[in-house]
Amino acid sequence: MAEVEQRIVRLQRRGDIPLICLVAPLLLEAGYGRGDLIDRVLVITAEKNERIRRVMERDGITAEEVEQRIGAQMSAAEQQRLADWVVDTTAGKRQANIQLERVWQELTGE
Repeated sequence: MAEVEQRIVRLQRRGDIPLICLVAPLLLEAGYGRGDLIDRVLVITAEKNERIRRVMERDGITAEEVEQRIGAQMSAAEQQRLADWVVDTTAGKRQANIQLERVWQELTGE
């Protein structure tokens, strides 16, 4: 993350970039949250069964292996507690995009 931190600091110093979006699936597990570099946190989630199905499909692993991965991560409830916004993707891309548009409007006023 040190390289990412350096890039964020460089962009912040420029002063002409109103919004920096950092896509980091394990941001909270790495100990990052609101602070010097992170102003707000957006957590994207889905119901557990849907997350399991998606990872099985993407990685070609068993449900048990996915459960082990999930068990090693911060709980969804804790992630959501630390978030400024939570976008639930269980219902699909269209509904997720509607939620993301709301977040974008709040961030940018657009």
